[in-house]
Formats: sequence, C-alpha cells, structure tokens
Amino acid sequence: MKRLILIMLICITNLAFGQINNKKIETVKIQTSAICDMCEDLIVQQNLAFEKGVRYAEMDLKTGVLTVNYRKDKTSVSHLRSLISSLGYRADSVKADSLAYENLHFCCKKPFEDEK
Repeated sequence: MKRLILIMLICITNLAFGQINNKKIETVKIQTSAICDMCEDLIVQQNLAFEKGVRYAEMDLKTGVLTVNYRKDKTSVSHLRSLISSLGYRADSVKADSLAYENLHFCCKKPFEDEK
C-alpha cells in the first residue's frame, strides 16, 4: 500500500512539474527580410542554434517567416529580434543594422528601400 501511494505521489509530482515547464516554452513568428538558403543558414544554423533559451527555429523562405520556440525565462522576443537585426535582416518592425546589411552576401540583400 505504501508503494502504491509513493508511486502515485511521484507520478503526480512529475505531471505537475511537466506542466510548469511547458508553460515556460513559447512560440513566436517573426517576419524577416531573409530570402535565400544562405540567409537561413546564417540566422538559424549559425546563430539561433547557439542562442541560450532557443529550443527550435525554422525559416520559411517563401514568406520570410521565422518560427522560434524558446524558453521565456532564458530569452525574450525583443532579444531575438535585435539578434536578427544585428545580422543585417529586418525582424518585424526592427530595422536591419545598416553596417551588417552592407556586409551580407549580395544575394541576401533586398533593395535597401524595402528595409526602411
């Protein structure tokens, strides 16, 4: 009987902590100015993959929408947008850093008028 109660207590505790941890993970969709595979590689593979708190990132190049699952206790949407901006890409209403934009490969640049 004691074992049964102990097992039930452990199951309930694990279930409760699992629900708490799931609440910490959020999903955000960020509209970027990324247009090619090199853009996706730079943003997702070389930067977001190593960003603290980011669990998953995927880019839809047809629409330029970046989907990110992240832990809200480790990072924020504004930090993710500023990171993308610092790479030379627009992130929603955050404009691309002009120096980083100039250093992008020529195929990754949209006309700068689109960035403003």
